[in-house]
Amino acid sequence: MTSHVTVTRSGDRAAVTIDRPKKSNALTGEMFVRLGDVFEELADEDVSVVTLRGTEGTFSAGVDMSSVPEWSEMTPLAVRDLLEPVHEALRSVESLDAPVVAALEGHVLGGGLELAIACDIRIADDTARFGLPESAVGLAMDLGGPQKLPGIIGEGMTKYLIMTSETIGAKRAHEIGLIEERHDPEEFEAALEELETTLAEKPTYVQGMAKRQVHSVRPPNVDESMRQAIHHAIAAYNEPETQRRVAEFFGEDGAE
Repeated sequence: MTSHVTVTRSGDRAAVTIDRPKKSNALTGEMFVRLGDVFEELADEDVSVVTLRGTEGTFSAGVDMSSVPEWSEMTPLAVRDLLEPVHEALRSVESLDAPVVAALEGHVLGGGLELAIACDIRIADDTARFGLPESAVGLAMDLGGPQKLPGIIGEGMTKYLIMTSETIGAKRAHEIGLIEERHDPEEFEAALEELETTLAEKPTYVQGMAKRQVHSVRPPNVDESMRQAIHHAIAAYNEPETQRRVAEFFGEDGAE
């Protein structure tokens, strides 16, 4: 079975690509685990910058929800055991000493957006659309968005994105600080290359120190809050209204 995650190297640079275009690069638990393994492997290698992106002009439409209806047949502890490795994968992305750039095009939604905010720097082209659609299906977020986004875009905008499920374009995302660079599609690859070069010129150990210093001022309860978010996700799914909305999302037969 393919992991739908590929890694290419060019000198001391690495590109990690989410490669599931037929599903708009929707992320499964197995794909998150593979991403975690990849970043753990890169931590042991001589790498100066890592770029994370998706194939065929889209980053990720979010978490693949096809397994969510199965939660009703699982114990809460079993669901927890599915989600905790995803958190570990996100920590592997965040803890890499080398800078991690999220190259964002097309859909950057739900868990895809939460993966992007685990990266250090976000650069997007004008095709990118950002959003957190979980509440429309009655689901609670569980991959760090509510915990980390307030420090990036503020509490009010975080609540707006979560509570409305509205998507915003790259221009608005840049205005609120969700992305650091925004470019026309025809200029995107050149801008990405320039950013990678700028980052790669600095000593990796200094970049790692900078990352640790910045992360040190996060609220001390971020990790604990993310652990609680798993239980929130389980509790939300056990609500009849959520199960109705999920069933409606998949259609009456439960299929995509």
